[in-house]
Amino acid sequence: MPQENLARLLDALTEASVYVIEERTHRLLYCNRRCREAGGGKAVPGALCHEVWPQLCGNCPLKALKDRGDVHLVCHDPLLHASVDLTANRIVWDGVAAAVVTATPHRLTMEEEQGLDQISQMYAQSLVTVFGECIIADLTHDTYVSCQQDLLWTDIPRRDHFSQVNRSYGEQLVHPEDLPLFEEAFTREAMLRLFGRGERRIVRRLRRRVDGGAYHMVEFTAAHLPSQDGACWCVLVFRDVHREFLRRQRRELEINQLATAAREAYQMLIAVNLTQNTYHLLEYDRAQMARPAETGNFDDLLAQELRTVRPDCREEFQRKFLRENLLAAYASGRRMVSMEAPHLGEDGAYHWYFTQVVRVDSPETDDVLEITLSRNIDAVRRQQEEALEKERRAKQLLEDALAKAEKANSAKSDFLSKMSHDIRTPLNAILGMAELAQLHVDDPARTRDYLDKIRSSGAHLLGLVGEVLDVSKIESGAVALEETAFEVRVLAEEAASLVRLPVAQRSQTLTVTLPPDLHGAVRGDARRLRQVLVNILENASKYTPEGGHIAFSVQKAPQEQENTGTYRFVIEDDGIGMKPEYLGHIFDPFSRADDSRTGKVGGTGLGMTIVKNLVAMMHGDIQVESEYGKGSRFTVTLCLPQCGAPDAPVVGAGDPEDLRAFAGLRVLLVEDNELNRQIATEMLELLGVRVETAEDGRQAVEAVLAHPPLYYDMVFMDVRMPVMNGYEATRRIRDSGLPRIEELPIIAMTADAFAEDIRRARKAGMTGHLPKPISIDQLKKALGHCVAWKEARRGEP
Repeated sequence: MPQENLARLLDALTEASVYVIEERTHRLLYCNRRCREAGGGKAVPGALCHEVWPQLCGNCPLKALKDRGDVHLVCHDPLLHASVDLTANRIVWDGVAAAVVTATPHRLTMEEEQGLDQISQMYAQSLVTVFGECIIADLTHDTYVSCQQDLLWTDIPRRDHFSQVNRSYGEQLVHPEDLPLFEEAFTREAMLRLFGRGERRIVRRLRRRVDGGAYHMVEFTAAHLPSQDGACWCVLVFRDVHREFLRRQRRELEINQLATAAREAYQMLIAVNLTQNTYHLLEYDRAQMARPAETGNFDDLLAQELRTVRPDCREEFQRKFLRENLLAAYASGRRMVSMEAPHLGEDGAYHWYFTQVVRVDSPETDDVLEITLSRNIDAVRRQQEEALEKERRAKQLLEDALAKAEKANSAKSDFLSKMSHDIRTPLNAILGMAELAQLHVDDPARTRDYLDKIRSSGAHLLGLVGEVLDVSKIESGAVALEETAFEVRVLAEEAASLVRLPVAQRSQTLTVTLPPDLHGAVRGDARRLRQVLVNILENASKYTPEGGHIAFSVQKAPQEQENTGTYRFVIEDDGIGMKPEYLGHIFDPFSRADDSRTGKVGGTGLGMTIVKNLVAMMHGDIQVESEYGKGSRFTVTLCLPQCGAPDAPVVGAGDPEDLRAFAGLRVLLVEDNELNRQIATEMLELLGVRVETAEDGRQAVEAVLAHPPLYYDMVFMDVRMPVMNGYEATRRIRDSGLPRIEELPIIAMTADAFAEDIRRARKAGMTGHLPKPISIDQLKKALGHCVAWKEARRGEP
């Protein structure tokens, strides 16, 4: 019971921290409530003192006890952020040799207080030596100290409450019209707000009463002073700037009077100090000319103006208006220099301006001052010429637009004529093979052959449609490049692997040459670059006879810029080549060589247009060399910024061959089209997946919210649907607040297959993107990622 009373007594101490430390182990045996609260949870019985107060190990009171019976130290307590008086004495605590240590806030001795007062007086004297008045205020506690008695305000106390005295100060000494400005900046509440917002100095120019009762313009300054006790201290001073204020007012008045008189007649007025080589823009309304900076170096301004002067007039312009020539002219007694000169405007035409330079006398300085005035003198003639020029340009624009429209119509008509055969060929195959398959449903071998040909023709037709859409997107500006990190070597190998099968089917040879030092990652649109290379490689294969050879190489040019690599992708073939007259139109939309040898080669004539536009979007270059009957050579040059490492691919299970891996997966298929829904459902069920369906986005949201978290292993979400589209449905699912809802894989299954569509899906919260038409292989890959995701989280609740 006595020990419990002692603990309660020590816990009641509000300023003293008391703790008992075992001398041998430095283990904390006891600490009172103040010690525990100040220790932030570290100071508890059993803790080692050097872990609680590591900053005090240099002044350890236990070490000092070994030399003497008791210890008294003054040191900084890092937990209390203050100076403390530290005492230590030996005691026996529950039979253990220990030391009792107390820490109380340090109280200044009389000598210390006198020393601080002396320093404060010296500091105050130094301030009032520079400024006419100095007040140091503790805004937190609303107190102040006046460092000097104000002669105009004899009743100001040396120390008092700041708010009340400051209010009286403003009412008695600040001009009544400026008092609101004073109160907005220098009341206690205003300064606490401004300093609390991070400002270090508050400066305002206001009118203050001085000796004799007149008001002078003075500059009030309040500077925030750093404080260790958490209080907001500041020093308030002012300095008289009345003479400077009046001088500036007179100068501005003279300039304004001159500007007002000349503004109606001149479009440009510039005040120049030739001695100081400076200028100040007063008026500038020369619409055709580039506006200079408001102030700056006069020589630089003249050089800028000289560049616009017509070359045959520049020598005279320099002779008259160079700074040293103007100074010489004024020294000889001249008061004005003028000239008419044509200046080249930003519109590309020359405009005549009359420029005058007039010397201005100044009673306040010996500097040579002048005003430059300039006005346009060809307004009427220019208006007439502009009207004629506008008419001529409008006519030319109409003629150009008509020519372009006729050319585009001719190209599109030619394109439709050529495309009719290419589109109808796969359509005929699809419809014909489907009809034959229906007639031979009892013959599995024939039916399988028909289905293979239907699939091949469908893929060909999809490629034709994709090229047309690609060109349409690029020309409308709707295509945006993606920035990802990738390895050039890996991308080149991928592009080559994508064309090896058609090359092999034509009994052709593909040689790939990559330099051994082609390593390291770059940033760019890997998908679009791969599309460019595959397009050129496929073209090379299509226009090369059987048994021909195709060479693909990548060269890295010597590095000219740091962190940027220049790469040349070269694709050569020994195919049919191109005639010189067609070579200049190879990149035109819908263009195909008129050659009997290309009659059996399908295509839209848009592949090279897509390649050219994509390379241009990447700020690259493409060159074509071809010799008719001998082959062609394409060279794509790109500058790609280098980076640390390629972006990590999405981790997934790849393409599992064992369909049992998908058994038991439950997916939600959201698709409004009944036929598409049937196709996707049957494909998924063939893979062993349990499928639930929804016909629009609202049904999808209701289905997810109606089941427990992660009831569905994956959601396949169409984008364009009635009632609610897939983007909105995904956002509502993500924002539903269901536990772990952010982990649910939601895959866009849509015909919107451009890069911007993929980005939009990601932005809506989708985790993947499957372009239509879908295939079982695509579904396998998506489900493989789902299986891998579940395996990685096996055992989680």
